[in-house]
Amino acid sequence: MEFRLASAEDRELVESLWAYCFEPREHPFFQWYFKKFYRPENVLLGFQNGQMACLTHLNPYTLCLRGREIKTSYIVGLATHPAARRGGVGGKLLKAALSEMKRRGHYINILMPSKAGFYQPYGYELYCHQWKETLPLDALRPLTDRSLHYGFLTSPDQWQCLAPVYEAYTRHLSGYAVRDEASWRSHMEAQLAEGNIAVCFDGDRPVGYLFYQLGEPTIVSGEFVYATAKGKKGLLNYIYNHRSQGDTFQWNEGLHDQSYRFYPDGKEGHETMPFMTGRIVDVKGALEELPYPKDVSGNLVFSVTDPLAEWNTGTWRLSVWHGEGSVEKMPPETAAAVTLPIGTLALLSFGTLAVQDLVFQEKLSGSDAGLELVEALFPQTKCYINEWY
Repeated sequence: MEFRLASAEDRELVESLWAYCFEPREHPFFQWYFKKFYRPENVLLGFQNGQMACLTHLNPYTLCLRGREIKTSYIVGLATHPAARRGGVGGKLLKAALSEMKRRGHYINILMPSKAGFYQPYGYELYCHQWKETLPLDALRPLTDRSLHYGFLTSPDQWQCLAPVYEAYTRHLSGYAVRDEASWRSHMEAQLAEGNIAVCFDGDRPVGYLFYQLGEPTIVSGEFVYATAKGKKGLLNYIYNHRSQGDTFQWNEGLHDQSYRFYPDGKEGHETMPFMTGRIVDVKGALEELPYPKDVSGNLVFSVTDPLAEWNTGTWRLSVWHGEGSVEKMPPETAAAVTLPIGTLALLSFGTLAVQDLVFQEKLSGSDAGLELVEALFPQTKCYINEWY
């Protein structure tokens, strides 16, 4: 297969395959995405026998990982033409995408899977789940606070009402998208093309906001964010006031929120939703970007296997001093203290799981001293992200 980045002349090819596999052309999101967000230089095309067989979008993002901003590519819209399916095209496209991301200096990659099982053999692991809450509107009443007031946003110019709430919500979390003015405006434009944005105020201070859609019995919120518990109760009160326009409310929230434990009936409507996978594009580049605990120093020799990126497979030495790391590839005969697949290295980098959990799941093995150092260098964190494209 041959791969190349799209040009302006490829727009019809890109739009056609998106419309075939995802939203139709008349859908509001399709219209917004290709008018406002689409950039041909971020689309990788794959050709087989002179015909386009597949493509994916490599949208640039900035993530906050363990308190440090990291440039990344977010793979979306990965699509294969039906005539080319079941021929290993998807794996070839992912491999080509990794090469392109490495060229760009994006050493960590995220991807929202429709089915995680397709991507896991290629080194992608779920680093972020969310709670998915679905409750009848009448059941919200004991969870509400009526003392707050609300605003209705109609323009991206009002982005500063949302930014401080998001910053408060994501403080102390890992893996989330950093949003500046440009990304906020884009985020809000996409929502306003399909639905509504409401803000909850405690006095003059915004303490919660939600993106939501009306028109169906279930009111669905695509983003539900709050700075305080009172702010969350205020948002639920706002939705409770829509009883004449729906009968159920569905929203997502980060796993770090434990308020479901205090719901009057915790048996109904509470489930986990697999949300985002992460992957290491380049071992050296990724581990030299990450921050480390400043009170931990040492040298970790580890062995990695990668099914797609041959440049990652091998034995490496990570040297950490004063919170910074340097990475060197070692000769093949070098003894490793720890052995792991590339997907596990992503989970450690994001902070998704503790070392003992990865060992139990047989995703990580090594000497006691090696595993102890891994645990010190990659402490578990709380992960969250809510970017959909």
